[in-house]
Amino acid sequence: MQVYVRVKAIGKKKDILPPTPYEIAGGVLTLRQLLTEIVRTEVEKYNAKENGAQIIPFLTKEELNDQAEAGKVSFGTVYSDKKANLKKAQDNAVQCWKDGLIRVFMNDDELTELDVPIQISVNAVFTFIRLTFLTGVMW
Repeated sequence: MQVYVRVKAIGKKKDILPPTPYEIAGGVLTLRQLLTEIVRTEVEKYNAKENGAQIIPFLTKEELNDQAEAGKVSFGTVYSDKKANLKKAQDNAVQCWKDGLIRVFMNDDELTELDVPIQISVNAVFTFIRLTFLTGVMW
């Protein structure tokens, strides 16, 4: 089943990442399963990237503007041979949700329970909102 995931940040009008299609198995999942499935897909993409030279050694104006909006402009080159650890990444995503660093919405409804089954419709849009906190010196 195809669903869409978008990432937003508090105080930003534009999405950090535009709605991205993901293929997930089954129509009923829990939030925990959804998080781990999306992280699995992203870790696989990251680990599939190769080190070294870019085939096209420049960014188009559109890519440059999109990356500038997201806050980081790069060629997407991976400079390390180190691969992402799937289990650690999945555990980190779940822990971020538990700690309140992200909120997840399915269409317009917030998902507030980690292990309660949710009925996912075709082409559902999941919105991940990254929460940021004010920082200060604590001494």
